[in-house]
Amino acid sequence: MIEFIGQVELRNSRRVYYQEDAYRVEQISSKETYCCDIPDKAVEYLYNELKGRQVRPKDASTVLAPVAKNFNLPYNYGHKLDYYAQEVLVVLVALGKASLSKEGLCYFYTIT
Repeated sequence: MIEFIGQVELRNSRRVYYQEDAYRVEQISSKETYCCDIPDKAVEYLYNELKGRQVRPKDASTVLAPVAKNFNLPYNYGHKLDYYAQEVLVVLVALGKASLSKEGLCYFYTIT
């Protein structure tokens, strides 16, 4: 059964769902819908590693990079991992484990 977790507003809306052992983030724009599946163990790992810090997606991807292969993430390095890490941070916001703020064009996530 698919469970709706919440919606997070960045430039585009993102809806977060949970099913079995993974989260699904759907990014909705005026042109298309993009889906990203994230293992729950990757979300928990990032949360535990960044708890109490304010980070950007690039910071989160640096934390995920060494374990990306172990968690079978679709990206292991580079700018695609940065985007993927942002989706993991969006899951944390939807779960109430992080808050979101924007300064200029940059998004910052405070992990609580």
